[in-house]
Amino acid sequence: MINAMSRLDACNIGFEAFGVRVAVAAPAEAAGRLGPALPPARRECDPADAEVAFELVTVADGTAVTRDGEPFTEGVPLDTALEVLEREVRTEVALRAPGFIFVHAGVVAHEARGLILPGTSFAGKTTLVAALVRAGATYFSDEYAVLDQQGRVHPYARLLAIRENGVARLHDASDLGGGVGERPVPVAAVAVTSYREGSTWDPAPLSHGEAVLALLENTVPARSRPQESLRAATCAVDGARLQHGERGDADRTAALLLDDLRRC
Repeated sequence: MINAMSRLDACNIGFEAFGVRVAVAAPAEAAGRLGPALPPARRECDPADAEVAFELVTVADGTAVTRDGEPFTEGVPLDTALEVLEREVRTEVALRAPGFIFVHAGVVAHEARGLILPGTSFAGKTTLVAALVRAGATYFSDEYAVLDQQGRVHPYARLLAIRENGVARLHDASDLGGGVGERPVPVAAVAVTSYREGSTWDPAPLSHGEAVLALLENTVPARSRPQESLRAATCAVDGARLQHGERGDADRTAALLLDDLRRC
């Protein structure tokens, strides 16, 4: 049981992202730092209408995080609590979003043609996405490919969490000289990559079925909404250029991927 030390001057906000309504309450000292923990595509709504509610609670040994009144962390440093909040909020949105399927992937676009790079956390998605943005691609996401039932990919343009000396630091796409996507685009290419030092990007083709499977293996609601997930993944890869292979240097790989995307 969490015994709150203080809830004075707490803020309580509500927002809707991809059709999911969420409430977040936080003490005054954390209120100004909530922005990066919340989904990038959101609009304000009444917290009373939320489907799921989170709270940061000040306790004796730090800050605890609750979901619908139930704690799922003990007291931790505020920075850690904000990271937990960001992860749990985006997971709830990814699981619940009606009409959308969230796939763990990096996403960029060029002239209304999307490139999806499916992969789990620590798979190098952000490094490659950042290199693509530096090379001239439009930033969509370093976390999720958000697919609709027509197979188009929507922006989830959170700040890029670029690891520097083992620490993830947040960067706006403009820091890399790139723009941010504002509208959904059709998927023109899917590239399944894995990093190996010294490798050169020399991809082999993926079959349609292999590409669908690669997306489903990284799909958040694959088990809870299997038919929707399969439909979205299938539509996304239809007509797209499908490749896989090992990559080395991110900047060199990005240049090759972007050249290929321009030709799709």
